[in-house]
Amino acid sequence: MFGYVKPYKPQMKICEYDTYKAVYCGLCKQLGHSYGFAACFTLSYDFAFLSILSMALQANGPEFCRERCIAHPLKKSFCCSLNDSSHFAACTAMIMLYYKLEDNYRDSGPGGKALMLLARPFAAAARNKARREYPRVDELVAEMMRRQCALEDARCPSIDEAAEPTARCLSELCSLLSQDETEQRILQRFGYLLGRWIYLIDALDNLEDDIKTGSYNAFVINEHLTVQSDLAPIRGAAVASLNQTAAELAKAYELFELRRYKTILDNVVYLGLKNTLNQVEEKRRNPHDRSL
Repeated sequence: MFGYVKPYKPQMKICEYDTYKAVYCGLCKQLGHSYGFAACFTLSYDFAFLSILSMALQANGPEFCRERCIAHPLKKSFCCSLNDSSHFAACTAMIMLYYKLEDNYRDSGPGGKALMLLARPFAAAARNKARREYPRVDELVAEMMRRQCALEDARCPSIDEAAEPTARCLSELCSLLSQDETEQRILQRFGYLLGRWIYLIDALDNLEDDIKTGSYNAFVINEHLTVQSDLAPIRGAAVASLNQTAAELAKAYELFELRRYKTILDNVVYLGLKNTLNQVEEKRRNPHDRSL
């Protein structure tokens, strides 16, 4: 996952933001505890969302405490204690990191390959540790990458087909958050749509760069785009597809019986995804504004 699934802070109450931040900090703490300090640099909004969704579905909620960390050494911060949900998110993050580095190595030039080789020992050790605890997660991510690589090698022109491996992987990953069969079916549908949304927005976000570098992008292949192409119609169609996917995702989300954190998750699903899409489009209009 790529950091697109995040809340819209201006519409959060202070208590909601503090709780979300505590979960985010708790995941950072979990990464460091389980995989060492370097793992903290892999922290992302997407895995924080996975963690808080899992916590919202559990019968018993997590505990919170105040602790110091490297980021706030002089002041204790509100932090979610280590728990099964944050542990699952951390393990999944390490497995995905390993396969992402493998994919980057495959697509990089000599300089990029050298960097990937430097990072590989850490990623491989973390992945092996995570795989021992969650072999099913490793199987799902490995299959996703295998299918994705095959589609890219074939220069697949279908946007729906290109998004399918990520959608299927997130569908099965989310289903692991519950033991209840009804809840699992909802999680599968929700995860599928979330995976599709993430794939599409990443492709849209990288559209111009992929045209310049020749990297695989289903939108580029589908429309035979070049640096001279008018991208406005393509971007418009992509935004429409993302909005439709987000609307279907919201319908699946409404079927959950959340035990806690509903207002936080509501913010992410109804406002955060939309804001992320707006930021991607705004970044295109203001390419020199790195704050977006």
